[in-house]
Amino acid sequence: MRTTHWIIKLLWLSALCAAAGAQAKELEARIAKLSTGAGSLQGVQLSLDWPDGGTTGTMRLRAQSLDFPTLSYRARNVDWQCPLARTAAGGWRCVGPVRANGSGGFPLALDISAGATLADLRIGKSRIQYQALAAAPDRSRVLVEKIPVDWLKAYLASLWAEGRWTQGSLSGQVDVLTPKAGPFEVRTDLTVDALGLETPTGWLAAAGLKGRLLVDYRDLAGKQSVDTRLTLRGGEFLAQNFYAQLPSTPVDIRVLAEHQGTAPWRLPVLSWQDPGVFEASGKATLAKDASISDLDLALDMGNLTIARDRYLSGFLAPAGFPELLLTGKVVAGLQLRGGELDAMQANFSGVNAIDDKARFTIAGVDGELRWNGGASPVQSRFGWSSGALYGIGLGQAKFAFTSKDGELRLDSPVAMEMLEGRITLDHMRWQAPKGEIGARFQFGLGMQQLDLGSLSQRLGWPPFTGTIGGKIPSARYADSILTLDGGLRMDVFGGSVTLADLVMERPLGIAPTLSADVELQDMDLEPMTKAFDFGSMTGRLDGHINQLRLVDWSPVAFDAYFETDRSFKGKRRLSQRAVKDITNVGGGGLVAGLQAQVLQIFDDFGYERLGIGCKLKDNVCQMTGLGSAGDGYIIVAGSGLPRIQVVGFRRRVDWPTLVSRLEAATEGQTPVIQ
Repeated sequence: MRTTHWIIKLLWLSALCAAAGAQAKELEARIAKLSTGAGSLQGVQLSLDWPDGGTTGTMRLRAQSLDFPTLSYRARNVDWQCPLARTAAGGWRCVGPVRANGSGGFPLALDISAGATLADLRIGKSRIQYQALAAAPDRSRVLVEKIPVDWLKAYLASLWAEGRWTQGSLSGQVDVLTPKAGPFEVRTDLTVDALGLETPTGWLAAAGLKGRLLVDYRDLAGKQSVDTRLTLRGGEFLAQNFYAQLPSTPVDIRVLAEHQGTAPWRLPVLSWQDPGVFEASGKATLAKDASISDLDLALDMGNLTIARDRYLSGFLAPAGFPELLLTGKVVAGLQLRGGELDAMQANFSGVNAIDDKARFTIAGVDGELRWNGGASPVQSRFGWSSGALYGIGLGQAKFAFTSKDGELRLDSPVAMEMLEGRITLDHMRWQAPKGEIGARFQFGLGMQQLDLGSLSQRLGWPPFTGTIGGKIPSARYADSILTLDGGLRMDVFGGSVTLADLVMERPLGIAPTLSADVELQDMDLEPMTKAFDFGSMTGRLDGHINQLRLVDWSPVAFDAYFETDRSFKGKRRLSQRAVKDITNVGGGGLVAGLQAQVLQIFDDFGYERLGIGCKLKDNVCQMTGLGSAGDGYIIVAGSGLPRIQVVGFRRRVDWPTLVSRLEAATEGQTPVIQ
């Protein structure tokens, strides 16, 4: 028997007694449990006091406990008292305050007739209404208006156990259907306002969501399905790295989930529709821990300019490109099997990417990239019309790839113009992340006749002359670390500069670091000092900068030493300004009896050797030279007449002080010696 009808029968009985003029003035019933599809009362006492000959009576309902799981509400010591009267339609109506847990009263109205039972409760600005129709005995309807989402947390948890609903309000209706033959069904149609949610692990979160939520939950013979449709207009949404700032225009989301017995949950329908900007569709299967086991996803970003702000910042910002400018269109696909990446495809159409920090620019990207985790090879072609790296222009490039067994390989070397010369990508291989191993990237690069003067101009360096050439046989990038095998050689100032053991961390990210060993060989001092606007010098220079470490492109540690090439047989001369510049940089002075006034008489001086070193640690340079001179160190050992010797007297120099001295020397700001 439908237990809702107990109340109706009791009230009809009381009405008959009153109408017949019966002597009984009071009616009382005790019910162990009174249940509906939406909730239940236990320990119920129902009493009716009807005055002799009166047209109204007083009804009182008390219950030891109330359980309303649909609204996540439980209470004890429920007490409701109201005047009971007949309605014009022949039913009954009772309106009065209801109390629970010792609280103040809230107005509750109950309307009962042969055709329906209606209850209406108001709590502040919130309203809850319950409907049970005799014509639809299998359905209970709950209407809500501006109720806090917390009131529905138990019902929502039954649909999604991991979800924690943190804020927001709901309005709409929830229908609970309980036919004997099944299925048990809950249909939800709600308007959400400022909705917030999160998960215990933080993989998903949302705030300020506004829109409409439709949920259809069905359970029949152990088979469950949840069809969720959400139309959003504004708010924020985060799922792992996917972060969406939703527009005021409608975004339609649908997830259909199915489950039976011990089988995993299936998601045969996944859809996100922001027309013309971000459109995704697919299907998935979940593992026992609710992680994604299998996934087939198709993605269409028809306008990257808008999609970047709405949907891509969660990927771009952690990679170090929070303000990357994007235009064009991308159509992509993704497949997971067993929780591992199985295949990817991306088709680019007129894509342009411009880094706001001018680290790189790529223009006119077209073509397709395909990656396959299986044994069957797949081919793809991809290219750009032009590009730039730190302001250095890159010419057109076209690439052909083959992918199989989890690798994407370059089919053949690709050459492109750069700095009036050419660079060649000799080989390239990309391996997707697998298990605990992240993505890996390897490549080899050759450089032919790159103009150092053009490079200097673009990077704001002194006007160097010469060329850069060499080969990087293999470079590896993994876990945000770039490691170069082999050396990088630059032919400059008639000599060479070689970089070895080069390692970069976060090369395009936040606070990049670089470590390397640098060797200088046979550098011609005359064009070198001219390029740096240093006092003129002739001779050849060798040196090294070992254990060099840069953080955000500024030195924090190194062990450097430079000295003249002892095998050089040509002239070794220093200009008057060079002597002053060296003296200033070394923080020293002139010795060996040469007076400052004499320095002004001669334009240049001969020298036998020159040597200076700095070991940087904790922002302090430990200075060294050719040898000791008392408490100081020799920087220049003179030769011939007039004979000079420059000595540095401060062994420890603050790095900022040394940098300012170098800047002053190269800008012609050395002190005047009188």
